[in-house]
Amino acid sequence: MQNDVMKIESASERAVALMHEALDVMRRTECAPDSPVNTFLTGEVRRKCRRIARRLREQKAEPRYKNLHTAEELAGMYERAAQRDEIREQGQKDLQRIARELKRIRGEKDPEVEKAMVTLVDETARLADEHGPGSEAAQRFRLLQFLNGFGKQVHDRRRKSRTPSRWRVFPAGDPATLARYELTAAEVLDSPPPDEEVISIPPEGQDSGRPRVFLRIGLGDASWIGSFEIGHMSVSTIVLMPGDRHLFVSAEGAGYIIDLKSRTLVEEIGPNVAGVMWDDLRTVFLVDHDGRSLEAFGENGRLWKTDIISCEGFRDTAITDTHFAGEARHPSSGAWTCFCVELATGEVRWYPAE
Repeated sequence: MQNDVMKIESASERAVALMHEALDVMRRTECAPDSPVNTFLTGEVRRKCRRIARRLREQKAEPRYKNLHTAEELAGMYERAAQRDEIREQGQKDLQRIARELKRIRGEKDPEVEKAMVTLVDETARLADEHGPGSEAAQRFRLLQFLNGFGKQVHDRRRKSRTPSRWRVFPAGDPATLARYELTAAEVLDSPPPDEEVISIPPEGQDSGRPRVFLRIGLGDASWIGSFEIGHMSVSTIVLMPGDRHLFVSAEGAGYIIDLKSRTLVEEIGPNVAGVMWDDLRTVFLVDHDGRSLEAFGENGRLWKTDIISCEGFRDTAITDTHFAGEARHPSSGAWTCFCVELATGEVRWYPAE
């Protein structure tokens, strides 16, 4: 009789330990590094990605779409994707092993095992309520609920079909990031292919006569070729603007706002674009005009444009949800001076205050 009690207690403890292990695996998988690479990488592809990353860091290779990433940024993206999918692949194997063992234990129909698992759920729910949203306990309770729901879906699917259920993997934390890359990836062409349409921006006859550059913008079905009149700077970039309805194109400093669907010119904003910036939420898009003034755009168009606030560029800049700050050559003194621009209004403040 004593041996039977020890066996029941051991089964209950083992079931609870397996549930805790499953939660640990799921949390580890959730916290895997994020990368916009939106496909699951096999072991062979992961090794290839790490080789490419090493070549990028050693400057033996360079990004094809330089407007999207530097070599260092692209190397980090490949490395994070490889690490992410290693963690997720191992997590899937661990969860499958845990599920098999739990199924074996629960198959013995021991009421004490089921009681212990119910107690685990109740205790996790109590701790989640006690510690509040965002706590580790709340995260574990959320995962317990997911396991319960996922288990019911698998059970129902198996009753209706003999097809085994598959674990679905969604590699990128934000699939919209990859979608933006596909719309904005750009490369310079020496000349366009003879069988492809070329869109002239601005239209021929409405330009100033400056030289043009051919840019292929986008990937796959989103790809198109534009002939852009260039500006007076060395900066070229393509960015999706807030609201995802317009592209901003800087062709060697010539700034253009392009309607994303029709690929037609909406507005020219000058030939001296020195750089662009945006906040983390992509609600404000800033254009640096010749290192002298700033112009801001939001989801509904232009927000503001400053007067000249620097006579020689900006440095040590940073953007938050509410402000853009850094140092500028003060227009009056010529000295590097700290400044701050309020994103909502475009109001410029100097520090120390004038």
